[in-house]
Amino acid sequence: MLALLATAAVPPAMAAFVLNGTRFIYEEGKKNISLEVTNNAKGTWGGQVWVDNANQSQADVFMVPSPPVFKVDSGRKQVVRLMNVNPALPADRESLFWLNVQELPPKPQQVDGSVIAIAMNTRVKLIYRPKALTEGRKDAEKKLIKQRRDGGLWLKNPTPYWFAVTGLKLNGKEVTIPKAKRQALAQLPPFSEADTGLRGDGQLTVQAINDWGGAQDYDIQ
Repeated sequence: MLALLATAAVPPAMAAFVLNGTRFIYEEGKKNISLEVTNNAKGTWGGQVWVDNANQSQADVFMVPSPPVFKVDSGRKQVVRLMNVNPALPADRESLFWLNVQELPPKPQQVDGSVIAIAMNTRVKLIYRPKALTEGRKDAEKKLIKQRRDGGLWLKNPTPYWFAVTGLKLNGKEVTIPKAKRQALAQLPPFSEADTGLRGDGQLTVQAINDWGGAQDYDIQ
């Protein structure tokens, strides 16, 4: 009973670290890009940063953070720089990576009894954008194409950009994206297609996330 009460008394988990963006764009030609990690917890916390390849060979390293490990006082910020160390990325399309920022909590002061230390990992998109594609990115979602297949609606991405489609409207009415289709739409690769899971036809509007993390609506032809 005491163990159950102790478990019930645990407060909801809150992230100690907050990043200054929900996605980061690395444009070709830049020596590096930076992000800020703010410590909103009490006391000094440690942090670890690494980048996972998404659609690249796992044996290759493309993006390196500096510093990879750090400590930051309460209410202070840590600047982390990301550097592209491998130029062997496609020049005709964007490349997707995953940026991870792992919290390393301080040692609990309480030594008697059971102590729960919760450390959260924040994982956001990191997109490498070739220089030739920089100017054409704004509102590129307008080029998405609606396709009908066996009574269902598909989205075709004929562009070299990664899109994050998070909402759909049919004839002006918001519709629920089936759970099985959400990830494919939220991570829509260049030159690919995805099933929306919707039936019927009409005016299709997509809600997509732009470079700054804001949601915008686009009417699709």
